Amino acid sequence: MKVAICSGGTGGHMFPACALLDALEKNGHAVTMVTDTRGNVFCPDIREKIVLETVRLSLRKIHLVIARFIYSFFKIFWTWRKNRPDVVIGFGGMFTIIPILVARCLGSKIVIYEQNAVIGKANRLLYRISDLNLSSFSHGSRWKRVPSPVRKEFDKFRNAPYVCDESIRIVVIGGSQGAKSFSDILPAAIGRLSLPNRKNIEVIQQVDEESHKILEERYRNLGIKFTLKNFIHDMAEEVANAQLVICRSGASTLAELAAIGRPAILIPYPSATDNHQMLNAMYYVKNHAAWMLKEENAIVEKLYLIINEILSNRELLKSFASNMINKLAGNSTQLFVKLIEVLCEKISN
Repeated sequence: MKVAICSGGTGGHMFPACALLDALEKNGHAVTMVTDTRGNVFCPDIREKIVLETVRLSLRKIHLVIARFIYSFFKIFWTWRKNRPDVVIGFGGMFTIIPILVARCLGSKIVIYEQNAVIGKANRLLYRISDLNLSSFSHGSRWKRVPSPVRKEFDKFRNAPYVCDESIRIVVIGGSQGAKSFSDILPAAIGRLSLPNRKNIEVIQQVDEESHKILEERYRNLGIKFTLKNFIHDMAEEVANAQLVICRSGASTLAELAAIGRPAILIPYPSATDNHQMLNAMYYVKNHAAWMLKEENAIVEKLYLIINEILSNRELLKSFASNMINKLAGNSTQLFVKLIEVLCEKISN
């Protein structure tokens, strides 16, 4: 089976797309990644791929947008016309519109995947012409629910025990959209803790270079144990060793937390399209697997209150960790592959 996976933009789209690509290749299928220059940063080791210029929607430069759209369309069409994929899978983002339209013109089967609690703009345009609509959230009868594929690095930690008896290790990550505000919010909240409570936490935080020295000085003055990293290369191991994660609520991040069962304080990215990160977070809050804080004036006080409560009630953290585990996540990638294989079997029959 020949498969093309199209995904662009953020790690939130690319990480599950790359996870599915790995699984499809292990099952003996020929897979090509179609992405843009932004998405290419997340898959440097993938050999079979088509990389196009990132097209940013702009009314001021609409002529340039149209020109790049047409160029990208015909580049993919020319590449696929003699050796078209059997199925093309879109992981969301406006970039995916182009290869999906080419797939429709060439007669390839189309699968789209929606990771978020709100259907994205691209998938809203494409799901009516798709042969199979998959989603990690429930979106009605046109959609089949499948947990999001997670990076293979997380597989070995799926059964890692959650231990929360002594100090609490807090891992702070910002996602590919960044979270500079975390560098102000977290030390301000920790500063309100009593000194004995501060001694019971350790912070591992992803931080941009601009904030690194300032944050280092603030944590040192607070007398806590900390490690600051400009980039966390061993993300799966760091999360697995954490008792608590503070992060945005992008779909791929949440899927990874659910795969290994780590509780989180979620601070949705305030500029997320259609406020989808807020709605993603609400699902886990309702299941008592996470706390959610809006990025607003009172956030420091609210974050302090949550951390203070956690430090006095370790059983609460253990309960949230247990609730975070998605028991279906362990088979999500293979289920995804099976659905695609069944779709293509229908073609051949």
